[in-house]
Parts: sequence; structure tokens; C-alpha cells
Amino acid sequence: MSVERRVRSFLVLAEADLDAAEVLARVGNHYAAYHVQQAIEKVLKAMLLTRGVEAGVEHRLELLADRLPEGDIWHALAQPWLRYTPYATTFRYPKPGGGIIDEPPTTAILADVRALRDLLKQARDDVGGEPGTR
Repeated sequence: MSVERRVRSFLVLAEADLDAAEVLARVGNHYAAYHVQQAIEKVLKAMLLTRGVEAGVEHRLELLADRLPEGDIWHALAQPWLRYTPYATTFRYPKPGGGIIDEPPTTAILADVRALRDLLKQARDDVGGEPGTR
């Protein structure tokens, strides 16, 4: 598969994650934050691919952002979203003592989804692509 097609596919899937996050947040579902994290991860992986960096299966947003070239605008754009890293894996399982990590309030998730839609548009503009191909 071409790099361009993979990049566009990551962005299509990021949009689907934002759609899922929004729907789940509106009904108070615990997994809304997970889908926000997934959207950020996919946008970062798309940006890495456009720079010739293969991201692999990494889920930690700070490690993905740190793989961007020094001074890359996307490194700075990623910083506010690094707080979503725990929602990739640890959020989906109970803590050793049985507790569950708190998720952000619904209003915060919905605000983040709106902001991430703008970030997704910027990513699409940066790669010069239409919303997606399947």
C-alpha cells in the first residue's frame, strides 16, 4: 500500500474515532476518552508517515510525538493531547487494587472532540488530501 494511501487511511480512521468519541460521550460511556486517544494516535502516525517515519504499534502519544523531526510543528501541536495516553491501554483495565481510572468530564471530551476535528482538518490540509479513500 502506498504511503499516501496509508496516511489518508489513518486520517479516515481518526475521524471515525472522533465520531465514536462524540456518540459515546453523549451517553456517558466510559470509552469516549479511549476513542479520543485513538484519534490523536492516528493523526500522529499519519504525520510521522508523511515524514518517512514508521510508527509501528506504539500507543504512547509522547513517544510518537518525540519521533517527529526536531522543530516539527506537529510536535508542538501534539503536546496538549499527551494527557490522553493513559486511555490507550491502562484505562481499559482495572487498576491492581480494582479501581478504574477516571475519565475526563463529558463536557471536556466533547470540547476536545471539536478541537480535534480542527486538528484533523489541519492534518488533511498538510498532506494535501481529501477526507479519505477506502
